[in-house]
Parts: sequence; structure tokens; C-alpha cells
Amino acid sequence: MLIISKQQVENLIDKLADPARFDESRGELEKMLEIKSSLLWRAGGPRSCCGSLEGVRICLDSEVQVLEEVLGALDNHDIPKASSLLKDFIKYLELLEQ
Repeated sequence: MLIISKQQVENLIDKLADPARFDESRGELEKMLEIKSSLLWRAGGPRSCCGSLEGVRICLDSEVQVLEEVLGALDNHDIPKASSLLKDFIKYLELLEQ
């Protein structure tokens, strides 16, 4: 899973509604955050031969921040906030697709 799809985030929101799947949901979120953080690290590296990756870095940084906020909400067992942030994340993904 290198790209996080709208469907994956929607599935995660559904899982959050089931307390029995909390650990599974948190693990999935951690994996998403790990992927985005890794991509962010790569985008912040040396300039590529194809030009600057600054635009990509800015987008990834925004995604990482939102996912970190979701993780914080989960750590505080604030499922409604985590779900709301994930819905905002979906909207952000839709904007990037345009």
C-alpha cells in the first residue's frame, strides 16, 4: 500500500465505529502514517534530476500532519474527532485528484 485511496480511508472510518476493531484501525493508521512519512522524507532529500519536489513535499507534509492528528485523537479515544479528521483527509485526497 504505497498510495492511500479514498476507499481505504472510508473503510478505516467504518472500522473505527467498531470498538472491537480499535487496535486493527490504529495499526492501519500507523501504517498509513509510516508510508506518508517515508515519502515525505524522500521528497525532502536532494533535488532530483527532474527538478524540485517542493510541491510534493508540501502535499505530503500536510497529509502527515492530518494523520498525526488522527493518531492523537485515537490515543485520546476520541473516535468522533478521528473520524471527522479522516473525512477531511478524504476531501483533501479528492482535491489532489483534480
